Amino acid sequence: MKQILIATHGKMASGIRYTAELIVGQMAEIETIDAYVTPEDNVEEKFKEYFQKHEHDRVIVFTDLMGGSVNQKLMEYSKKENVTLITGTNLPVLMQVMLADDDVTDDEIQEYIDDARNELQMVCLEEKKINTGVVKEEKKAEKEKKEVQTFENSTAKIAALRVDDRLIHGQVAMTWTKQLRVQGIVVANDDAANDNTQKMALKMAVPAGIKVLIKPVDEAIRVLNDPRAAKMRILVLTRTVKDALKVRKQVGEIEFLNLGNTGRFDGIDVSEKQLLSPTIMLTAEEVQALRELVEVDPKTCMQQVPNDEQKLVKDIIEKLKQ
Repeated sequence: MKQILIATHGKMASGIRYTAELIVGQMAEIETIDAYVTPEDNVEEKFKEYFQKHEHDRVIVFTDLMGGSVNQKLMEYSKKENVTLITGTNLPVLMQVMLADDDVTDDEIQEYIDDARNELQMVCLEEKKINTGVVKEEKKAEKEKKEVQTFENSTAKIAALRVDDRLIHGQVAMTWTKQLRVQGIVVANDDAANDNTQKMALKMAVPAGIKVLIKPVDEAIRVLNDPRAAKMRILVLTRTVKDALKVRKQVGEIEFLNLGNTGRFDGIDVSEKQLLSPTIMLTAEEVQALRELVEVDPKTCMQQVPNDEQKLVKDIIEKLKQ
């Protein structure tokens, strides 16, 4: 029997299901997972339970971002013969699959995707088209001016070191790479470097034109200390504060040190951690590592996305329990 799972960041999944069912009618075979709505969300466990329940069904999975953390966690399940994973979900393709037969094939689904892609277009009246070129040039000039003002005098070898338990995902790929104008990403994480599926998923999330290396922490440090690395702006990503501290101590100049998300998916009970924010949960060992990191770099800040307010970690860590 055909089953449909919609899994996205936030509440997009339940929202797009509501809209689709408003048009084609309610369907019992659709389930949604709104991921990362609360810090306690155990997304991996929800996926595990879902696929155990539908082990013998034809499962079609819809996600939001190619290479985003939700899509990455589902890639392992997409290896199964009965599972098709679709990313970049929109309403037309979802409704096509909802109305399809239970034995719908991957070739038929690809046709639905191609049709839906053709429906994605800008609606533009003739009068508006006349001014499009002028407006486009003005915006381009304004953008270039802002970029020059932001990083014109930067000589940092490493644009930023960020602690993020999801490593490369939507926040990093869509916002931080643009804000920092990086040319390369170095992931310093032992587990990711030794897991081919995880490496493939992370690389899929990287924007076009940006080079990426996924290395164990010690090897990443050697790469960053190579003189050739100084020729490009690099964003370094670690999963833990402890790894970030190791990188910071052994690598030269780092322009910006950022705590984004950490401690949510390590399997350690939240009651054993100190919460700096809804997305930053630290064990006693990680808190100690953070204290050392702040000593090395007092400007270390907490900031999930560029538009968020920067909060200096040194102002927050003084209030934590010893």
